[in-house]
Amino acid sequence: MAKKGKKTRSAGKYGPRYGRKIRKLAADIEERVHIKYKCPQCENYSVKRVGTAIWKCSKCGYTFAGGTYQPKTPVYSSLEAKSK
Repeated sequence: MAKKGKKTRSAGKYGPRYGRKIRKLAADIEERVHIKYKCPQCENYSVKRVGTAIWKCSKCGYTFAGGTYQPKTPVYSSLEAKSK
C-alpha cells in the first residue's frame, strides 16, 4: 500500500523553501482570505475579497472596505463588542 503524503494545505506549493513557520503563516492567511464571510447588509455568507481590503457581496453587490485578510479585523470586533 502506498504511503500517505503530508497535509501541507495551500503552502505545499512552496515545497521545502522558506521554512516551516513562514509556510504555516502563509497557509493560515490564504485560508482566511479565501473563505466566504457574512455580508453586513444582507446577512448571507457570500462576501469575497476583491482586492487589498476591498470586499464584495456576490448576492446583493454591496462593496465595502475592511481588513486586508478579513472583512472585520480583530480590533474592530473588540471595539464593536465593547460598544454594545
